[in-house]
Amino acid sequence: MAQAELIPGDGMLSVDKALRETELLISAGIIVSSLESLVRPKDVEDDGLISWRIGRTRSKRMAKGKTGEFFDKIFTSPGIQVLTSLRLTASTLVALPGTNRQTKAAAMTFLAVTNVLMQLRSNYGADGSDHVNLVVCAAVAASKFFPNDEKARKACTAFIAGQSVVSYFAAGLAKAVSPYWRDGSAMQGIFRTKTYGQKHVGELLKKHPWLARLGGWGVWVGEMLFPLVLVAPKPIAAGLLGTGVSFHAGNAAFMGLNRFLWAFSATYPSVVHHSKHLSKRITAGQ
Repeated sequence: MAQAELIPGDGMLSVDKALRETELLISAGIIVSSLESLVRPKDVEDDGLISWRIGRTRSKRMAKGKTGEFFDKIFTSPGIQVLTSLRLTASTLVALPGTNRQTKAAAMTFLAVTNVLMQLRSNYGADGSDHVNLVVCAAVAASKFFPNDEKARKACTAFIAGQSVVSYFAAGLAKAVSPYWRDGSAMQGIFRTKTYGQKHVGELLKKHPWLARLGGWGVWVGEMLFPLVLVAPKPIAAGLLGTGVSFHAGNAAFMGLNRFLWAFSATYPSVVHHSKHLSKRITAGQ
């Protein structure tokens, strides 16, 4: 008589599969953002929106001596375009099938280091996706140095998963203690801005304050509940992941925050790997 049984080896999303899926998602995000930067070179010129000539004034150390000379070379044209092109190349190498482990290790390490450099060049518009990119790239790079130690690679995915659920909870908690998120005015304010706003959505939320309040509560409650994905029954855990993807997809569509979609989605394979119920599947056996 056939019965359902858990196959330990096949029944888990393997750590290497989780890492590979993470590589693909984080690389896709960096490829997209790099291409966006390269097609808008004027933004990083001296008279552009993200000018290093202005940005370097944030710190005397970045503006003087040999350190200043080094940053001037890599953070102004054509150095910044070269750096962005190298990030595009590195992320493409990681995404391509057949790239060997050593090359991936070097590429992911380069992406982690240059992620810090890109944030150093300009913190204008820096957001949670930049920090998640750094965490994911560094953890995946570290995993490449332990090809024969599954526990070490598993520790890397545990680090990514931990960072993911903590970041969601912290973001939700920060909103929960804010009266502006509880009364809906934060939602109204965001969608009325020129950078992240949508005129029609902003008008709709202004006309229906209850809708703005519902949206604000939905965001912070959903974020605070996200860590349950690690222990909740499968339908609830899957729902939390689906809600997370939908939330970031909505931000990408309505607010232009496409980097969040790629960065946070890249943590989900590790979250699934360490989820008590999502990581398992039942197979038929005799």
